[in-house]
Amino acid sequence: MQDSFKIKTTGFEGPFGLLLDLVERKKLFISDVSLAEVTEEYLSHVKKLTETSSRLGEIASFVAVAATLILIKSKSLLPSLELSQEEEGSIATLEGRLRLYEEFRRLGEHIKARFGKEIIFPPGERKFEILVFLPDERITKGAMMTLARGVLATMPTATKLPEVPLKKIVTLEEMIRRLTEKIEKGLEMNFRDFVPLGKSREEKVTMIVGFLAMLELVRQGILEVEQENHFEDILISKNNG
Repeated sequence: MQDSFKIKTTGFEGPFGLLLDLVERKKLFISDVSLAEVTEEYLSHVKKLTETSSRLGEIASFVAVAATLILIKSKSLLPSLELSQEEEGSIATLEGRLRLYEEFRRLGEHIKARFGKEIIFPPGERKFEILVFLPDERITKGAMMTLARGVLATMPTATKLPEVPLKKIVTLEEMIRRLTEKIEKGLEMNFRDFVPLGKSREEKVTMIVGFLAMLELVRQGILEVEQENHFEDILISKNNG
């Protein structure tokens, strides 16, 4: 792979190559369950990629796949999470494209192994060593200019697209800071008091990011969490140990 960015641990190209490599390495079948298992490893590779590459256009596809993997991971951690039809479609599309990529890669390896071993159509005898371009007499400079003007005249004129307001997206770092500040002010709190449950897309994204922020602070040993029964609220407290 000749490119300015390359993760040296594997020989893949593009986000689907990376994702399929992680799934095959763990010997898993392509499903939302197995994709949830490899999410952390995929995000780790994407983080290395963003730290070593300044070509945003090339890493955008990696980040797009990472967003769907985070959605799959959140669904596995929060069984009661309701996904919209668009979100369910994104998960199904990712699985389908990954299976298709797996099939193309398998066929590509087969073609590579067979290439050049059996010549089906041998090259014929070349009659002319020198190729000469003989344009038609009607192809003149004036005729070409007339055709070019005709093509330009049929092109649609530029139209101004309507302006839409940009929606603010909460980041994981910002959510970690908010949760840290709140837990410093009180001994304990409920997760729903920190991030109220909602049904809109923005509210569900905020809840997912808040849940990931809580898990990260637990991993760092800053917070302790407790849940008595499934689907009940989570009690968050500061780890004073």
